[in-house]
Amino acid sequence: MSSERISWFPVLERDQLSDEARALFDQMEERMGFVPNVFRALAWRGDRMLKWYAHYQSVMEPTPGLGRAEREMIAVVVSMQNQCLYCLTTHGMALRAILKDPVQGDRITLDYRKAGLSEKQMAMLDFAVKLTLDPVTVTEDDIDELRALGFSDEDCWDIVEITAMFNFTNRLMSGAGVLPNPEFHGMAR
Repeated sequence: MSSERISWFPVLERDQLSDEARALFDQMEERMGFVPNVFRALAWRGDRMLKWYAHYQSVMEPTPGLGRAEREMIAVVVSMQNQCLYCLTTHGMALRAILKDPVQGDRITLDYRKAGLSEKQMAMLDFAVKLTLDPVTVTEDDIDELRALGFSDEDCWDIVEITAMFNFTNRLMSGAGVLPNPEFHGMAR
C-alpha cells in the first residue's frame, strides 16, 4: 500500500469500518489484490459509500442495448470533460480491459472523436458531453436523435443516468482530492 495521501478527508483503518464496509473491502481485495481508493476515501461516510456503490453497480449493469463497453465509454468521456484524474485512470483501465485493446481504450478515453467509433457510439458520447458541459441546452430533440439511431427509451435513460452518475462521482473525487491507486496505471496494458 502506498504511503501517499489519498484524500483530503479522513481515511479509516479497517477496524474502524462497519461490518458491511469491511466485507466490501475484503471482496475488492480478493478480486483486485487491493482496495480501490474510491472506497477507502468514501468509507468514512460508510452509509453513503454503500448507497453510492449500490447505485453505481445498478447503472453500470449491462443491458442488451447498452453493454459494459458503452457504459465505460460514457464514464471516461464524462470524466475527461471534468478532468477527473481518479475516474480517468480507473475507468480508462476498465475500458482497456473490456475492449482487450489498450490503444483503442486509451484513444476513447483521451479523445473519443479520433477513436473510429460507430455513428451510434459517437452520438451517445456527444450527448453525454453536451449533458455534462451545457445541460440547459439539452432538449427532447437530443433524445429523439438517440432513438433514431436505435437506442430504446431505457437505453436513453441509462445514458442520462450514467452521465449524471459520473458527473457526481467526478466531483466527489476531485472535491475530496482522491488519487487513484498506483496499480491502476499499469493494468490492462
